[in-house]
Amino acid sequence: MRKIIIGKHQNEEIDGLFPEYPYVLHCINSKGIIAPWHWHEELEFCFVRRGTLRVTTTNKEYLFYQGEAFFVNSDILCTMEGTDEGENTLMDSHLFHPVFLSGHFKSVYETKYLDPVLKNRKLELLEIRGNNENQKEMLALLKRAALLQVKSDAEFQTRNVFSEIWLLLLEELKEWEADTTPVKTLNQERVQTMMAFIHANYGEKITLEDIASSAAIGKRECLRCFQSCIHKTPFEYLMEYRIEAAGRLLKTTNESVAVIALETGFSGEAYFCKVFKRIKGKTPGKWRREKDYNR
Repeated sequence: MRKIIIGKHQNEEIDGLFPEYPYVLHCINSKGIIAPWHWHEELEFCFVRRGTLRVTTTNKEYLFYQGEAFFVNSDILCTMEGTDEGENTLMDSHLFHPVFLSGHFKSVYETKYLDPVLKNRKLELLEIRGNNENQKEMLALLKRAALLQVKSDAEFQTRNVFSEIWLLLLEELKEWEADTTPVKTLNQERVQTMMAFIHANYGEKITLEDIASSAAIGKRECLRCFQSCIHKTPFEYLMEYRIEAAGRLLKTTNESVAVIALETGFSGEAYFCKVFKRIKGKTPGKWRREKDYNR
């Protein structure tokens, strides 16, 4: 089960990832939202084991089906959602910090093999659908990497598998025809800055002017950036983020609904319950009583 934690820099902090071994496999089972709008420094390879997955970046929407995979570059703003009505989407999410493959700072592995991808401003996501031999081998290696995680003492083997995957990724990029427009646009950078402000201050009273000021822009430009990148208003994103935070508190603490409402920035319990049910489709009490909590 995947857990998303917002770190001190307000990007996604990956649960289960440690400096001594900066790799983790998250096996995700979800019918709805797997990850709301987020970004992280870590690199990510995702393999869809069942169902259909919608991945949306600030530039494009992708659909991935059973047996397909994709690579998400570092610090790319995106959201993921299972789309199947009848059954949950199952997905393996392999996440690792670049140092997992690069070793020490400015090593030949970093400068020769990692940097061409990390510094490629055109590359947000690479589709791995099995359209050629390289992609077929990458899919097979991703399955192998997942199977390794049920064994003990698989750290070296796991790194070796992802070294092979990375070399195939570099080969694939030689044939990859990308849009000439850089992905990391000014709009996205501004939205990430404003999201970081929301993540740090969602428990307080926040105005549109506060959010805009965090990125040194005006209110109108703030609204335009959010609409352009994630097709939501800043207020809609703030409400959704507050509800996600409240959902975690409901599952992990014994605090009353009234206290949680105040802690997550709502002025009162009644309004909080109304917004919670609108976004989650159930009351805070029913949400708390359910055992399974994905995210």
